Amino acid sequence: MIRVLISLILITTLNTSLFACKTPKELMDNYFQDFNSANSKKIEKNFSFPFMVIQNGKKTIHNELSSFYDFENIKDTGWKESVINSVVLILNKNKSAITQVNFSRINDKDTVYLTTDAYYILINKDDNWYISGIIIDGKVPLGKE
Repeated sequence: MIRVLISLILITTLNTSLFACKTPKELMDNYFQDFNSANSKKIEKNFSFPFMVIQNGKKTIHNELSSFYDFENIKDTGWKESVINSVVLILNKNKSAITQVNFSRINDKDTVYLTTDAYYILINKDDNWYISGIIIDGKVPLGKE
């Protein structure tokens, strides 16, 4: 029984630390890597729920990733991967930050078909950074329109 309890504690600790992001830049790199996997469970670990999205002047609040992204629809645009061109830390406080990320989407022919900026509102919980909000250009397909 004690072995089972210790095993559960170790698994929980390892799972938590695998997705720990100690800086806003590290979070952005991790998020884009997870986004490119198109694995919702991986991507969700980068967010603090609920999170806010402002796109084209419209604000929405999401309690889960599936109400925001639909990777089948994103793939239908020809998307293969997204790459970060630059990350600028606009605001950095102890418990909150804002980053500007310029990124490109690459299609299945390895051609850039979209380049834009997105602004990520971040919060720091338990010394780890998470996405709490996104402000993004209206022309970027997110899968759920």
